[in-house]
Amino acid sequence: MTIPSQTRIKLVPFGREDFNRLISWLPKEDDLIAWCAAFFNYPLTHSQLERYLESAKVPNARLVFTACSIEGEPVGHIEISQIWPHLSSRLSRVLVAPDKRHRGFGSDAVREAVYLSFEQHQVDRIDLGVSAANVVAVACYSKLGFAQVGRWQNAISVGSGSIDVVWMTLTRERWKYLKSRPYADYRGT
Repeated sequence: MTIPSQTRIKLVPFGREDFNRLISWLPKEDDLIAWCAAFFNYPLTHSQLERYLESAKVPNARLVFTACSIEGEPVGHIEISQIWPHLSSRLSRVLVAPDKRHRGFGSDAVREAVYLSFEQHQVDRIDLGVSAANVVAVACYSKLGFAQVGRWQNAISVGSGSIDVVWMTLTRERWKYLKSRPYADYRGT
């Protein structure tokens, strides 16, 4: 039996006490690039994460969370950024702990971030960009109602290569529809 998402994951503010754990989840350069493209440099350091936390103090810039299981165990990381209340927000830097993958924690964390964006910030849509090569993430977002609205070839240069980005959007209208369906898989249903 699957536990409803509203009881499986709690988003708690990301803080300095989370730095070492997050760094340990990204041991290789490829892991860091898959998670954040060129946002951080490898190896991820405390000073980079300090600047990240500092940037979250700017109003509407970003909300950064550790996703914790109902038992309080950290299982992931997620960010809501570019928050324009009553307009839009962006889902960014979604990561599930390596030993917790393929158990639904990523979907649950995204559901909670979506709920927070629509209910607390009253946005009309949530956007995200994901590496086209990350088919697991694209499938996860699609399952949760995000629609693919475009593809940007060679969007981000990293190392000697580039990343193609799939742009996806979830509108408030679509979210409400999905919540209203029998057996809905969204928080609050």
